[in-house]
Amino acid sequence: MYLSSSIMTDCQSIFVTKHGSPDVLQLKPDKLDEPKAGEVCVKIKYSGINFADIMSRMGLYPTAPNPPFVPGFEIAGLVEKSGDDSTKTLIGKAVVGLSRNHGYSTHANVPIEQLFFLDEKWLDIAAAVPVNYLTAYFMMIHQAAIREDETILIHGIGGGVGIAALQLAQHFGVKIIGTCSGWKHNQIRDMGVEHLIDYRTENFKERVLVLTDGKGADVIIDSLGGKALKESYGCLAEFGRLISYGFSKAAPGTKKNILKIIPEYLGMPKFNPMHLMTKNKGVFGFHLGLIQHRQDLVKKYGTLLLKWLDDGIISPKVDAVFSLEKAAEAHQYISDRNNFGKVLLMANE
Repeated sequence: MYLSSSIMTDCQSIFVTKHGSPDVLQLKPDKLDEPKAGEVCVKIKYSGINFADIMSRMGLYPTAPNPPFVPGFEIAGLVEKSGDDSTKTLIGKAVVGLSRNHGYSTHANVPIEQLFFLDEKWLDIAAAVPVNYLTAYFMMIHQAAIREDETILIHGIGGGVGIAALQLAQHFGVKIIGTCSGWKHNQIRDMGVEHLIDYRTENFKERVLVLTDGKGADVIIDSLGGKALKESYGCLAEFGRLISYGFSKAAPGTKKNILKIIPEYLGMPKFNPMHLMTKNKGVFGFHLGLIQHRQDLVKKYGTLLLKWLDDGIISPKVDAVFSLEKAAEAHQYISDRNNFGKVLLMANE
């Protein structure tokens, strides 16, 4: 079996030292064991920041480990070490993929099956692809089986998943309605979307019904959760498909606030199968990090999406890049709803 010469890899990692506001994120020295058979050690250049990271930091993400831990689900970088002879030839290759925590670091050990190989020229934006585009693809194509000329309502269309969904919808010839803060509307319109709703000042359910002549949206992807999920269902068309994939209403600010979370949680709808039958509607849930038995689909769709990156079909929008030591500032930036598109951390020059 092939082993690298050093016993452990010295690295720098951002730790969630305790649950709380962004300042609980601290850069500390770290060490990694040698990669196991079937794993490689990736020297990380960029890490993607996702809403799940923010929820984990706040203690609101159900599958996150207890502090202290290193967050981060997606990385892009270069293979630096191999766990066995079968993967030794991969050293030096550019990769992007899902890290299952420990993404906010200079290095991470990752199973080969969770990585995708790509042209090194894409490394500066590649970390904006895996979570956002796989999430959008699974929801829209695999679960909702969206069709040309259908109408989709994309909540948070100015965020990472929202922009990914927008681009996929355009590729498949789908009509788009989006919700986001008003200051993002001009940028979204420049991307070819006409019908936009400012969720802070408008009732999105009423506007969707007006824009669809009372029919409703055929597909809705909802990252809001809480009471808003009920409103989403209320503007779903006959034979419509609603996919819930987040609960951003639970994290309106930078701190965990039970008084705000409980009303939103209690306001979430309970879907009755008989009611779904009589209305000819469907409701799905999606969580990329909890896919257990269909990693073949993750690999298949991830490979396709990276081909589409090469072909220009998708084009990730990176709003800002923060150095690794400024992870707390990056989280605050996102919590303040300042980002248009993806925010990345840069770990290595």
